[in-house]
This record gives sequence, structure tokens and C-alpha cells, in this order.
Amino acid sequence: MIKKQYPIDVQNYPFKVKTDIQLRFNDLDGYGHANNSSMQAFFDIGRAAYLKECCGPDFYKGDSTLLVVSYATDFLRQIRLDDNIEVRVAVHRIGYKSISMIMAIVDKDNGQICAVSDSVMSGFSKRTQASIPILERWKLKISQIENKTF
Repeated sequence: MIKKQYPIDVQNYPFKVKTDIQLRFNDLDGYGHANNSSMQAFFDIGRAAYLKECCGPDFYKGDSTLLVVSYATDFLRQIRLDDNIEVRVAVHRIGYKSISMIMAIVDKDNGQICAVSDSVMSGFSKRTQASIPILERWKLKISQIENKTF
């Protein structure tokens, strides 16, 4: 049971983008749990899948991109090698130059949430090395994915 308040109801939100995670031996610590740095990598896999869906497969090739500028993670439950997990991703806010994303690592067999990450990404120009407004085409696609207007 989640006691903390997140920007969305993580337990019941209809996440549209879900990515299966294959646990590897090197994800585990000496106790057989997925270590916290591996869980951050799982979130990055989910984030990349979301960005690929909303911005296209060549997302990182152009000048305009998104950079993670902030994240907070709550580790709620252990993950073990035989757990069947996925990362669920949603955008809950789009500002002028930033996107706020919530992600959950969920045990697919029992629905338990293992970890939650709330992050902010900033629009960024590789050429000028400066923040930029969120592109309208990204906003439109994210609105389609999330089935709401930002």
C-alpha cells in the first residue's frame, strides 16, 4: 500500500506506456535484491521507451532533446531475480520548458509497486547548450498518449 501522495494515483492510473524489464544477475546485490542503482536504470529504460513513442526513434539525433534535471525515487519493496516486473510511465505535467514524468516499477504477477520515481526533464538545444521550450509536436503526441490536454 502506498501512503505517500504523488501527482497521480500511481496504483490506479491507466499507464499507457509499459516496458517489461529483464532482470540480470549483475542487477542484484549480495542478498539477491535488485540494487537501487539498477532500479534507476530500469526507470531510464522506461523513460527511453516513452520518449521513443512520443518523439520518434530518432529522438536523440536532432538538436532538440530532453535532459533529466531532477528526480526523486522512493524504494517501496524488494525486487528479486525471479520477479516479473515492468516500468510504467506517464507524463503528468508539461510546462513551458519542462516535462514532469512519474514512473513506477510494478510486479506484474501481483500488482505491487516496487518503486516510484518522479522526475523533471528540461527541453535542451545541443547546438546552443541552453534550455529551450518544449516542442509543440512533443506536447501534441504526449497529449495523445495521456489522453489529455496539457
